[in-house]
Amino acid sequence: MGRYCYLYLDDVAVCSARPFVPDEWRAVFQETDRVEVGQESEETVTAGMVYETVRDTFIARLELLGCSERLARERVRDQIAKARIWWESRAEETGETAIPELTALRSLTTAEWYARVQKWTGPPQDRPKAEDLIDRKMEDEDWVWFDDYGLLIRVRALLDASPDVSRIRLDARELVDSEWIDGEGPICDRSTEDWTNAMLPLAPIMVLAEGKSDIRVLEKSLAVLFPDRREYFTFFRHDELGVEGGTSFLVKMLKAFATARAPLRLVAVFDNDAAGMAALRECRDLVLPSNFALVPLPDIELGRRYPTLGPTGKHFSDVNGRGAGIELYLGTQALSVNGELRPVRWTGYDKRANAYQGEVAGKGNVQRAFEEAIRDMSEEEARSALPELVSVWERIFAAASPWAEGVQRHALRQQDLMDVEI
Repeated sequence: MGRYCYLYLDDVAVCSARPFVPDEWRAVFQETDRVEVGQESEETVTAGMVYETVRDTFIARLELLGCSERLARERVRDQIAKARIWWESRAEETGETAIPELTALRSLTTAEWYARVQKWTGPPQDRPKAEDLIDRKMEDEDWVWFDDYGLLIRVRALLDASPDVSRIRLDARELVDSEWIDGEGPICDRSTEDWTNAMLPLAPIMVLAEGKSDIRVLEKSLAVLFPDRREYFTFFRHDELGVEGGTSFLVKMLKAFATARAPLRLVAVFDNDAAGMAALRECRDLVLPSNFALVPLPDIELGRRYPTLGPTGKHFSDVNGRGAGIELYLGTQALSVNGELRPVRWTGYDKRANAYQGEVAGKGNVQRAFEEAIRDMSEEEARSALPELVSVWERIFAAASPWAEGVQRHALRQQDLMDVEI
C-alpha cells in the first residue's frame, strides 16, 4: 500500500508526495505550525505529524520564497500556451483537423483557468457536474497542474483562485506510519536545517546591520511581532567571533560578500541617521548584486518632532535621516524616563552626509528597557506598542521578496529546459 504526505487547502487534499516531504513544502511551514491530530481510523496513521497555518501567513511566506501572485499568473499563462503548442504539433504530425483538447485549449485563457479551478479546490461533494472538456480535464487534474504538480508556484495560483480557502495543512502521518520518516523529530525546523545546498529561494535570508545591538533588536522583535516568519531569516551575529561593528563595517562586509559572489539572500539594514544615510549612498553607488537588498530604517512620525540636545540647548527637530538610530524604533515606553522622551544628542558634523549626526542619550538603557518590555508582550500587544518596528519589518519583507521572485522564475525556466531535454 502506498504511503504519501498531502498538502490540503482547507479539507481538500490538492497534491501528494512520497516517500519524503518535498523541500518546498517543508520550507513553507515552521515547527510552530505543528498540531496534534488524532488517528482517523485503525488503519491510519500516527498522530502528530501535521502542520497547519492560516491563509495570510502562508501567502506571506510564499512571497518571501518568491512565489508572488504575479509570477503565479505568468506561470499559468505560459503552461496553457505550452500545452496548446504541444497539441498543435501533434495535429501537424498526425494531420488531424479536429482535436477536442486543442479546441478547448484555444479557448482557455488565464482568467478562465482561475475561474474554473476554483470549483476544483472545493469539497468533492460540492463540485458542480462537469459541463465540458475543460471541466473534465480539471477533474482529472491534467489542467490544474500541467507540469507543475506539487510546486509552490502552482499552490499560490490555487490559493489566489480560491479566496474562501482559510487554512493550509501539511499531513505527513502516513509517512510516519510506514516509517519513511521519524515521527518524533522536526521536519520543518528551518533554524536547525542545513540549507547550504538548497535552492536559493528556500534558504533563509541573512540580515546584516551596523552592530550587535541592532541585530539583537531585529532578532528579538521578529520573534514577537511576526513569529510566523521568524525562521525565514538568519542574523549576522557580531559577538560570536568578535566581529567589529559600525557603518564602515557594514560597507566593508557588503563589498566582501559581493567580491566573493556569495550566493546569499542578504538584507543590509542601515540606521536612519547621517552616518547610515552616507553609507547607504556609498553602497548604492557600488551597484551590488541583485541578491543584496539595502534597507534604510524608515522615516517615522515620532522622529518628525523629537527632543534634541546640542550646543544651543534643547529643541524639537526632525531627526529622520540625522539621528534616528534603531533605538528610536523601540517604542515610547523604552524611550521615556520620568515621563519624558530621552533626547537625541548631536554628536558632530558628518561631512559625507553634509548633516549633523545624532544618537539617543542613554542608548544602553533604552535597549534594556525594550528587551524587558517585549519579553512579556503578546504579538498583538507588541504590534500596538511598537508600530515603528512593525514598519521596519514590513520594509524588510518588501525588500526581500522581489529577488526571490526572480530566482523562482529562473528555477522554473531551468525546470522547463530539463523537461524538454528529457
